[in-house]
Amino acid sequence: MTVPAAAASGGGTVSRESSTAVEHPAAEYDAFISYSHAWDREVAKALQNGLQSFGRPWYRPRTLRLFRDETNLTASPHLWRDIEAGLSRSRWLVVMASPSAAASRWVRQEIAWWLTHRSADTLLIAWTDGTLAWDAERESFDWSRTDALPYEVMSGAFAQQPRWVDLRWLRSPEQTRSDPRLVDCVAEFVAPLTGRSKDELIGDHVRQRQRARRRLRATVAVLTVLLLLAVAGGITAYDQRNRARAQTLVAQSRQLVAEAASISDTHPDLARQLMVQAYRFAPTAEAVGALVESHAMPRAVERHGTVRAAAYSSRGLLVVADDTVRLLDPARPGRPVTVDRGKPGVRAVAFSPDGDLLALARADGRIRLLDVSDTGRVRTLSTGRVPAGRWGLAALDLTSSGLLVAMRETGGAVLDVRDPARLRRLADLPGDPVAVSPTGELLVTATPEGKLRLWTVSGSARPRGVATLPAPPRGLEQPVRRATFSPEGQTLAVAGGDSRVLVWDVADPARPVARPELYAQSRFGIHVVAFSPDAATLAAGDSDGTVALWDLSDPLRPRPGDRLAGHTAGVRALSFGPDGHSLASVGATDDAAGAVRLWSVSGSERTSASTTLPADGDHPPSFSRDSRLLAAGGRPTTVWRVDGADTPRFASAVETVSVTGQAAAFGTDGRTLFSGLPVTAWDLTDPQRPRGLTRGTSRTWGASDVQVNPELPVLAVASRTGETVELWNVRDRTRPRLLAELTDVDTWPHALAFSPDGALLAAPADDGDRVRLWKVSARARPTPAGNVPTPDGKATALVFDPDGRTLLVGDETGTLTVWDVSRTGRPVRKGASTRHTGEVSGAAAHPGGELAATAGLDGRVRLWNVRDPARPVEVTVLSSGDLYPGAAVGFSPDGRLLAVSGDRGMRLWTVDPDTLLRRLCAESAGIRRDQWAQYLPDRPYDPPCA
Repeated sequence: MTVPAAAASGGGTVSRESSTAVEHPAAEYDAFISYSHAWDREVAKALQNGLQSFGRPWYRPRTLRLFRDETNLTASPHLWRDIEAGLSRSRWLVVMASPSAAASRWVRQEIAWWLTHRSADTLLIAWTDGTLAWDAERESFDWSRTDALPYEVMSGAFAQQPRWVDLRWLRSPEQTRSDPRLVDCVAEFVAPLTGRSKDELIGDHVRQRQRARRRLRATVAVLTVLLLLAVAGGITAYDQRNRARAQTLVAQSRQLVAEAASISDTHPDLARQLMVQAYRFAPTAEAVGALVESHAMPRAVERHGTVRAAAYSSRGLLVVADDTVRLLDPARPGRPVTVDRGKPGVRAVAFSPDGDLLALARADGRIRLLDVSDTGRVRTLSTGRVPAGRWGLAALDLTSSGLLVAMRETGGAVLDVRDPARLRRLADLPGDPVAVSPTGELLVTATPEGKLRLWTVSGSARPRGVATLPAPPRGLEQPVRRATFSPEGQTLAVAGGDSRVLVWDVADPARPVARPELYAQSRFGIHVVAFSPDAATLAAGDSDGTVALWDLSDPLRPRPGDRLAGHTAGVRALSFGPDGHSLASVGATDDAAGAVRLWSVSGSERTSASTTLPADGDHPPSFSRDSRLLAAGGRPTTVWRVDGADTPRFASAVETVSVTGQAAAFGTDGRTLFSGLPVTAWDLTDPQRPRGLTRGTSRTWGASDVQVNPELPVLAVASRTGETVELWNVRDRTRPRLLAELTDVDTWPHALAFSPDGALLAAPADDGDRVRLWKVSARARPTPAGNVPTPDGKATALVFDPDGRTLLVGDETGTLTVWDVSRTGRPVRKGASTRHTGEVSGAAAHPGGELAATAGLDGRVRLWNVRDPARPVEVTVLSSGDLYPGAAVGFSPDGRLLAVSGDRGMRLWTVDPDTLLRRLCAESAGIRRDQWAQYLPDRPYDPPCA
């Protein structure tokens, strides 16, 4: 029997199937099955298999020919000619009738050919979808209702009602090829194909099946013993093979992580691609750690020609000047806004302090002032010109006093921009300008004698010399790029060719006070310096392509920070973002690694935190159950929206009880915020307008910890006044009711923990040698349930794993211990690891159950893989920017974020692998074939972000 099954889709494409047994191409076919929709393809396959199986007793296998389009149709460029050949060699046409088939031009063309060259009596209809309706009076299909057949080619094709088979039931997901209805349906088709009766076919089929079953039983008995032996050996081999493959993938994953780390600064795009592929191979602890830490990697900004300048505005926009001038929002990567395109190119840029104005200067001295308050409608306000000199304008500064200072390598001019629509030149700059203060009140120039001259600028913009300062020993080559004032204008930093930065306090311009000098390791000196917005950090870019960070929070004791080594040539420009946590660096013209890099920093250190919030206090962070709100700090408690936006948004602050601050936690309803003592509640249905629910409650003390029972309307509140933990019933949010007091317990900020089912409460005993467990009820006092010994030291942080059976205990020695408390009377110690060098101050468990986080007095925040309780593995030490001694930690319920709160604000890390992988792919170009061959030579090219 020959059963060619050709599938033509309405879009002109041909479905692809795997080919089966093929005989000589001249063999005749019994039927040509025509279908269009993907569902019809599955029905056709089921029908085809049924025909094949049904006819096996009386059809010769040598005549079997399955006409599949992959081998017969798509191999030829002449699609219709091949279809026509298949039709011409078939005796019957089976049409899978459905609306999609009726709409397909291929199906219509096949039916038209058949009705032209064959009889309508040899056309069989398999109804798979839509409507078929026969009008007996008109002896034709009711085309007002029939949509499963094409009217254009089948109108009038049948003189009387044709026989069709209803196969719509085969489309249901639960249908199987063993369904007895399939035998009856197949017989409907096989009968006309073979000329035999339906009953005869079914009878032959049943008898053949019975004989086959008897033979099968006899064969199975013989093969069973052999099969068992083979299976035993096969399982062993299969397991060993899978173990070997898994070990290979783990090794390759770790290798790629190491390779990515080695090139993360010089080739960040490639490093991101390697990280994604490493996680794709195996989600090892190293791969997860690399993903979480990936935000610390620099981002390369695409360039169009030689980059001359780049600067941040106070609103977070970044302007990049190369062959064009573009505005970018690094927090929302997307299509940049081009604000200038022309020649000669822009050499200098400057934003006004409020970020609404942008000044551009070309090499020929032309100046353009733009309104960028709305990036969707950038417009030119005014233009002007300043004599450019031999080397053109080198720098621009827009001051808060409404002055625009244009500096050349020698000389420059001051322009009045208080009326942005009209640039007015006020005065020329004396000598060789070096830097101007943000307010425009101070100016520094270089004198021919190799000194620095400090000037005050009056309202008329006429400078008046007030002091002389020593210049760096090797002088100031290209001086306008080597000096800067701090944002408040009270500190001046000047760098020279001897790799030193001279710092002066110029709060009294007439009496500058020298501060300790900063030394950098550079072969040819420092090219550019820049202050962070809070003046606590100084960045210095040297001739080697390295950016050195300095902590100047104590100006008398400057401390060196991280060195950012990403550029392959000298650094020519630096600019901090408005929050101080981003730094843009511009490489020299011959920088092969990319001209503009964006670095994530915190103070003088790099950070992998995605966001830093100005929340004061080290109380444990608390997320609402839907992970859309975050309560932070405690001095006061601030509420932030973290609902997936690029940057968390401040919502409100709630009342603070005392100078020591207060712990607060969201209730299970996600809209109530509790703190104490006594317990008070706020309704945050509208987060911007907290509404007090417990009016009239007077409080004198805060609480060191507030824990919400996940299942019961119960709070556990640790008092700051002594060794007491209070349990409160908060079923009535307006009138919390004290249930019980637990004494002889320690009240550390992370020292309370409810089990996920709400049945247990854990707290450290004040004697320091155990953790107490209580059974909890909403109506009665808790009852003792057992004790967890802590022989290594006093427990200082507790958290239950989401499985409810595992308790993580952090102690004063820096040890994290994992306990099985499924039997509270007999807890079992599973494993431990000591990585902190001081007590563990905070602990949190990820809702997924595989990760945990701890913070310690050593200032480190560590991520752990606790999948194997007997062997907790450190995933990474988070790059927090600086030390966070005594921090508190918490995961969002959706597992997306990790919050770390300390005296230096709250920082958020993205820990969801899917989110991190999408971000890495979005921030980097795909890996090229040559790069793939270099790092993965034994694997076929398969880009991870394709």
